[in-house]
Amino acid sequence: MTPLPKAPGKTWWEHQRTGLSKLVAALAFILIALTQSHWELHHENVATFLFSTGLGLAAIGATGRIWCSFFISGRKDGELVTEGPYSISRNPLYVFSCIGLVGVGLSTETLAYPLLFLVIFGLYYPGIMAREERRLEELFGESFRQYQQRVPRFWPNRGLYSEPASWSSNPRLFRATSSATSGLYGLRQSLNWWRVCATLAGCPTC
Repeated sequence: MTPLPKAPGKTWWEHQRTGLSKLVAALAFILIALTQSHWELHHENVATFLFSTGLGLAAIGATGRIWCSFFISGRKDGELVTEGPYSISRNPLYVFSCIGLVGVGLSTETLAYPLLFLVIFGLYYPGIMAREERRLEELFGESFRQYQQRVPRFWPNRGLYSEPASWSSNPRLFRATSSATSGLYGLRQSLNWWRVCATLAGCPTC
């Protein structure tokens, strides 16, 4: 692998991305904990459908993030990864994060929270993706520009999929990312527990 120039410095928003995401998650958790599902009270079948769909989407999101982490672990800013999930989307980690967030929102058996999560995602992450791609263009130049022209930024194009016969990954980074990804399931389970408490407390519905 050809040595690369030092990566351009990250912006304040990129450095604070994880902390800000945790802060938003904590605020959303408190809001959800203080409300109760309208569907659960009046339309149990709809509530069951929303919960089941949310569970499936959360699983897809978590599994997809682990898949992406396997390809990117140990290579971020050091090598332009264009195989596996990165062959169909330039930002597959964010794609699966979005799917997982919608799943977590639906598992609250409401429509308001998945929509809220989508709005927050849509307001915050496009800017992050644009800044990260500017840095990648500085690092990889023409190689990234060709990749940019070929592969969509967000919505996957399955017709472009390609993968190598073999692939190596950094086990320490992969394990750390996978552990963080499991937080999607932990959040969903915590929300479910709080929903039970909200029902018992007779909190407002949404």
